[in-house]
Amino acid sequence: MLMVAGPVEIEKEVLNIGAEPSKYMRTPEYTEKWYRIFENLKYIFQTKNDVICFASSGTGAMEACVTNFFSEGDTVLYINAGSFGKRWGDIANKYQLKTIELKVDFGDSPNPSDVKNILENNKNIKGVFATLNETSCGSLQDIEGIGKFVRNYKDCLFVVDCISGLCSDKFLTDEWNVDVAISASQKALALPPGLSFMALNDKAIDFAKKSNLKTFYFNVFDYIENLKRSQTPFTPATGIVEQLDYRLQKIKEEGLENFQNRYRKNTEYLRNGLKKFGFETFAKNPANCVTGVMTSDYDAEILIKTLRDEYNIEIAPSGGDLKSTFFRVGVYGNIDCNDIDKFFEGFKLSLQKAKR
Repeated sequence: MLMVAGPVEIEKEVLNIGAEPSKYMRTPEYTEKWYRIFENLKYIFQTKNDVICFASSGTGAMEACVTNFFSEGDTVLYINAGSFGKRWGDIANKYQLKTIELKVDFGDSPNPSDVKNILENNKNIKGVFATLNETSCGSLQDIEGIGKFVRNYKDCLFVVDCISGLCSDKFLTDEWNVDVAISASQKALALPPGLSFMALNDKAIDFAKKSNLKTFYFNVFDYIENLKRSQTPFTPATGIVEQLDYRLQKIKEEGLENFQNRYRKNTEYLRNGLKKFGFETFAKNPANCVTGVMTSDYDAEILIKTLRDEYNIEIAPSGGDLKSTFFRVGVYGNIDCNDIDKFFEGFKLSLQKAKR
C-alpha cells in the first residue's frame, strides 16, 4: 500500500484502462478525446487560458518554465521552503539565471509580505517561483497572498509548482494572479507518472516571445500551435492519456470542491489517528494529503523499513540529517479510512521496533 507523496494508489478500473491496447494518437477520435481533456484540464486548474501537456515528470514542466519564459542573466526570486522549492533555484542556476533565494525554515510557509519587500528592493526581478504544497515537509504556501503582490509588477512573472497540490488543495490559477502553473499525473490525479501539465496566460506567452533559452522538446509554442487542432506535437504517453481522460471526467461529475473535500477528510482522519500515538503534524500550515512528523523517540528509518518489510506499507522517508527523525505519510489516490486503519495496525507494531 502506497502512502507516500507519489506515485500513489490507483483504482482498479483506472489501472485496467492503462492496460488496454495502445491507440494511435492522430485519429479524429483521439483528437476529440484531447479536446475534452484540454477543456477539463482548464477546469481543474480553474483557468480560462490554455493548458498544455508534456510527456514528462513534473520536473520536466519545471524546467520548461525556466527555459520558455526567461533568458540567461535574468534575475528571478525563488521561495525555498524545502526540497522542491530549492529545485526551482537549482534549475534556474543551471540555465545561468541570477537567483535570489527566499529561504523559509523547514515546516514554515513564506510570509507574502517578505516577497513584496524583495520585489520592492529588486526592481529587475523577472520571475517569482513558488510551490503550493512543499511535500518535503507537508507545508501549504499562501499563493493567493503572494499573487496579490506579484500582479503589481507587469515585468515579473508568477510561476507556481502545484504538482502535489492541484486537486487536493484549493488552487485558483486566474483568480490568484498566477501566470504559469504546473502539475503532474502521479499525485492527486491518482494516475501513473508520465504526464505533466502547464497552464499559461497571455502575459506568460509575451515573456516566451522574448526568451532565448528555449529547448526543442519543451518549446511551448509548438504545444500551443498543436492545441489549435487538439493535439500534441510529439508522441504522448497514450496509456496515461486514456486514464487522464477518465479521471478528469469523474472529477467534473463529482465537482472539484467535493473531490478536494474527500482528500481533506482522509487527511484529517490520518492526523487525528497520529495524535493518539502522540505525534503532531510538523508543518505550521499543513497541506492536504502529506503529513510530516518529527520524532526523537523513534528511529524513522527503522519505522519505515519495518512497515515496508513486514506490513507491505510504504511511507515516505527523508534524507540527510532528517533520515532518522522525520517521516511523511500520504493519503493521495485510492486510500480511504479503512486503508488508514490498516496502516495504523502496522504502524502500532512497527513503533515497538523503532523505539529508541
